Amino acid sequence: MQVSPKLRRAVNGYVHWCPGCEETHVVPDIWIFDGDLNRPTFTPSVKITYNGPDAGQARDGGRRAPQACCHYFLTAGRLKFCSDSSHALAGATVDLPDLPLHLMDRP
Repeated sequence: MQVSPKLRRAVNGYVHWCPGCEETHVVPDIWIFDGDLNRPTFTPSVKITYNGPDAGQARDGGRRAPQACCHYFLTAGRLKFCSDSSHALAGATVDLPDLPLHLMDRP
């Protein structure tokens, strides 16, 4: 269920769009939420690991590529990506974008 342009309510938390991963992430209900649906703050940080496009594949020297990681703080409607994130926005702070139209509830 859509609760704002930025958030959907899921069974186990709140869904938002991640511009770093270009997909949705769920912040679980056990996180602390300030209740602001347009400029949300959730604590603590959120860290998601998943198999990226090259996860587990051999690299130079025979080592395997690690899982992809998205680690961020969501404070007052801003995503502050931690440096251990494995996407191009690692270390950046950006506004929480609206959910893409295809994910929004329609009348």
